[in-house]
Amino acid sequence: MLSFLVILTVSVSHQHGEMQQARYGMIRARQLAEMGIAVAAHPVIKVGDPLLRRSVSGVERFEVVLGTEESRLNLNALLTEQHLPVLERLLQSWGISAADAQGITATLMDWTDADDLKRRPDSAEKLDYEHLGFSDRPFNRKFSSFDEVDLVARADEIQSVKPDWRSFFTLRGTGQLDVNMASAEVLAAATGASLANANLLVQQRNGLDGLQQTEDDQPLKSLNEALSLLGITGQQGADILPLLTLQGATLRIESIGTAGDSRCGIAVIMSKNGGTPHITEWREFPVKGAQRL
Repeated sequence: MLSFLVILTVSVSHQHGEMQQARYGMIRARQLAEMGIAVAAHPVIKVGDPLLRRSVSGVERFEVVLGTEESRLNLNALLTEQHLPVLERLLQSWGISAADAQGITATLMDWTDADDLKRRPDSAEKLDYEHLGFSDRPFNRKFSSFDEVDLVARADEIQSVKPDWRSFFTLRGTGQLDVNMASAEVLAAATGASLANANLLVQQRNGLDGLQQTEDDQPLKSLNEALSLLGITGQQGADILPLLTLQGATLRIESIGTAGDSRCGIAVIMSKNGGTPHITEWREFPVKGAQRL
């Protein structure tokens, strides 16, 4: 009995020690991620700065990616008659049929507009949600979070074909598209350019190494240069030009702190309205595996 108690005590003490070590590792990883946020928020730090990847010790480091919310499509800004074709193009590029893409965008519009009239027979309005048992839907206002998008009828169709759909959209920013930060897929959907031309723009923008967020980047100097690379001319270019920007005004910082086996990710959105930066969103995100930013 005495031997059993001794073994049990040692085992419990060992497990407690491991828990304490893991807890300390996560606290330290969070501190390192916050350190990366502080470095990236400094006004002199630019994309590709070596200070964004720093080893504090042999087992401690932080890695930061700088971007803008304008590198993504502003969902609320797209839900207008003028910009609906952009959203429809993106849905179709994900494999959704043209008819379903129109039905889904109409359903999103019905959720955000002020009336209770259906835009299409295959969209959804107040009576449709009531039949499903939801008397408080739709909200009849712009989306304030992506969790609200999940409540929209037919939202599951987007989720089924594109589980990472949220990474293409934002609910913040100016509504313009940052041509120096946006992905080729987003650029093609927003402008109507071919994916091949959008990839050409991204390759030229990212420099000889082909990687974004490095000192080798060669950012575009003018929007006309962007339109030329995208193969857009004439009236189409004139119509699209106001939707584009060379540099977004809403900073997005993603920092991952690593302490031994513990990793913590923090994403921060920082607005510069009036010239004075202030944080509008701060959240932690799970970090999987050992993938670098």
